[in-house]
Amino acid sequence: MTAAPTPYPEIADVLGRLPVLLREARRARRLSVRAAAAQLGMSFATVSRIEAGEDCVLSNAVAVLRWLDQP
Repeated sequence: MTAAPTPYPEIADVLGRLPVLLREARRARRLSVRAAAAQLGMSFATVSRIEAGEDCVLSNAVAVLRWLDQP
């Protein structure tokens, strides 16, 4: 019997694309980095670093993913 595939590659892909996903969603919502940061509950600098593709802590990645799922 073979093991069922895991969603880990898909999760890794989403996390790797997080900077672009965040930037595109922010722009689609017509938000500044500061306004998006306020909605996310994090600093302007943190959102800027995430959009720049710099490492982010897991809690910030989770917050961004939840925010992306909001209408």
